[in-house]
Amino acid sequence: MRRLLATLVVLVIASLPASAQRGSLRPGSEPVLIKADQLTHHQDLGTTVASGNVEITQSDRILLADTVTYSEREDKVSAAGNVSLTQATGEVLFADFIELTGGMRDGYIENLRALLADNSRFAANSARRIDGNRKEMTRAVYSPCDLCKTDPTRAPLWQIKAVKVVHDETVHDIEYQDATLEMWGVPVAYFPTLVHADPSVRQRSGVLAPKLGRSGDVGAIVGVPYYWAISQNQDLTVEPILYSSDGGIITSEYRQRLAKGALDLKGSVGYLDQRNGGVKTGDQNSQGHVDATARLDLSDVWRGGADLRRASDRLYLKRYKLGDPEVLTSRAFAEGFHGRDYMIVNAYSFQGLRATDIREQSPLLAPYALYSFVGEPGRYGGRFSIDASAMSLTRDIGADSNRLAMTGGWTLPYTSRSGEIYTLSTLLYTGGYWTADVADPNRPGGNFEDGFVGRAVPQMKFEWRYPWIRRDGRVRTIFEPIVDVVASPIGGNPERIPNEDSQVFELDETNLFQANRFGGFDRVSTGQRFDYGMKLGFYGDLGQSATLLLGQSYAFQRDSAYVIGSGVNDTWSDYVGRVTVSPASYLDFAYRFRLDENDMALRRNEIGVSVGPPWLRVDSYYLQVAPRRDVPQIGQRRELATAVTARLTEHWTGQVRLVRDLGAAHDKNRSAGMTFTYGDECFTFSFDLSRRYTTDGSLKPDTTAFVRLVFKNLGQVEVHGLGF
Repeated sequence: MRRLLATLVVLVIASLPASAQRGSLRPGSEPVLIKADQLTHHQDLGTTVASGNVEITQSDRILLADTVTYSEREDKVSAAGNVSLTQATGEVLFADFIELTGGMRDGYIENLRALLADNSRFAANSARRIDGNRKEMTRAVYSPCDLCKTDPTRAPLWQIKAVKVVHDETVHDIEYQDATLEMWGVPVAYFPTLVHADPSVRQRSGVLAPKLGRSGDVGAIVGVPYYWAISQNQDLTVEPILYSSDGGIITSEYRQRLAKGALDLKGSVGYLDQRNGGVKTGDQNSQGHVDATARLDLSDVWRGGADLRRASDRLYLKRYKLGDPEVLTSRAFAEGFHGRDYMIVNAYSFQGLRATDIREQSPLLAPYALYSFVGEPGRYGGRFSIDASAMSLTRDIGADSNRLAMTGGWTLPYTSRSGEIYTLSTLLYTGGYWTADVADPNRPGGNFEDGFVGRAVPQMKFEWRYPWIRRDGRVRTIFEPIVDVVASPIGGNPERIPNEDSQVFELDETNLFQANRFGGFDRVSTGQRFDYGMKLGFYGDLGQSATLLLGQSYAFQRDSAYVIGSGVNDTWSDYVGRVTVSPASYLDFAYRFRLDENDMALRRNEIGVSVGPPWLRVDSYYLQVAPRRDVPQIGQRRELATAVTARLTEHWTGQVRLVRDLGAAHDKNRSAGMTFTYGDECFTFSFDLSRRYTTDGSLKPDTTAFVRLVFKNLGQVEVHGLGF
């Protein structure tokens, strides 16, 4: 506004005579346009007056007023009557009267109203500008909430009223004195002094909203985080957390953005009650955890990184409400992308947090390297591919394995004139292993002799597909029969080769037609087999769809690499399939299954349903899994998870959820909860109540409540961890 009024001063001093004049300032200024019904210069008084629909435009700024007056003797500019100033940022200021003096450094505004760029509103009885860098407002009100459309005089959802507001433009602080926070026009909190950064500040050091709660295991919880803005690309958050019955911890997070990377270092440390079997011993010891991530772009091709995740105790993170992971994975890596080549070199370390995990049996992988290459199509469409791996795996207790493995292949697709799709693939699986302490299944308690074992397994696959397409009105029907033949020598999986990356295989529709059904390098599908199946799909022009996939496999010889319970145990495999139905936006249905090839009994049964319009949605998931002989900890399992989400009003939503175990001797709940959320343009409220029915070591079933209030542009208040 100072620049606009300065422009006016220069123009009126030049005694521009017309009621609508166009001019430009000297070099370094922007062109200006002044429009007014009348322009009068009083030489004896030293004043110039623009009156009647005054409009001053410069760049993206527009000043409107009934009258604008400049006094040369007093060096004073004033604007009166329906004054509005539109800034280049989109902010609009309104006032009844504006007066600027002292070379535009000081000023007075009467009855100020402001509409900020984010639609927030600010009003004050009067405002004064001092020394060009300080604004003082009296009887001020601030709110980012929209006014009621039917009754704009009603109080907004929340607002801050203050006797005095000071905006220091040098330190970019806004200070409220004698401030009251009102909600729906009712005072709910009083602050003798409230200070926050102005909108121009991207980050500012200071105390954040406290966290309050209670847990049945550690008592009352109080946390007060402090945020330190070190620089534009660095910050640090430190939060002391006290537990009334278990001591306290300090959590911290350091973040830094680098020119070609980023750092995120989190962790905690505390002096806490020591436990033995879940019972406090009366002593205290140091506990903590670390969660660090680093990423760095080394070049246009290569990037590297590291993740470090460790906890001092298996239940530390869960007990002190810091997370609930089952495994903490630490990794260092470097990976490169170049054309159709990809390579990554890793080093892995694991910390299991399940009750069944044994630390000495956790593997260390250093290095674990993978290389992948896909060639360009040749003259007839064929292409080569290579997948290779190098791995060194060691344990304190258990098998050690050093591996070099490679899978090379050539694939030739062909489509006939009638639409039949033929694909010929040839593959060669090679690998060399240097092993130690590998258990011998033929000698209970004994191991194979340490040393080298290798293999080379050729494989060929021929696949035929024939998609048929038919249109009936607005519906397209696609029917596609699929048959393939896979052949390789028997005996490609010596027992001396430890299985580290191909465990827990189960036949399903995703791997039925794969040449090698195992996901890693340690196991290979061998023998001769053929797979058959079909796909059927209906697709409407409005997005409706229904699909079916069904298939089975026949093996000429039984492959010992497939264990009991995997679905590939006899000559004929189990039937596998998937059904999806989506007739409209309010219904999505998915069903995956595996049926026993002898009696059609369900071996795996998954159903997912999402039904209802956006204002009332029901999501349900059912899982049934038969027991696995190769994985004793996975027994008969039947589980049902259901969630109902409702949009109660324009701003309120609610959800209730339940996970129930149907496989136990007596059905029981695993978890349950409810969430209610309110959200509009200026305020968010959420309440979550959840119950965990399971136990984990010394941790008993627990109920947790979570409350979160977020005031736009002001901050948030959290209350969580309320356990009983």
